[in-house]
Amino acid sequence: MEKIILEVNENEIPLNPLMQNMLKNMVLAYLKSAKKVPDDINSIKIEIEL
Repeated sequence: MEKIILEVNENEIPLNPLMQNMLKNMVLAYLKSAKKVPDDINSIKIEIEL
């Protein structure tokens, strides 16, 4: 089961199914074009500090 959570300043941002799917597809597309990323992806964690 997919679980997609977006947090900004430690506050969860609600995502409807369309936004969850868009975010997932953007990240997967990026990873598929990146080197040294395994073909079998089970989980992804992105953390950005500004």
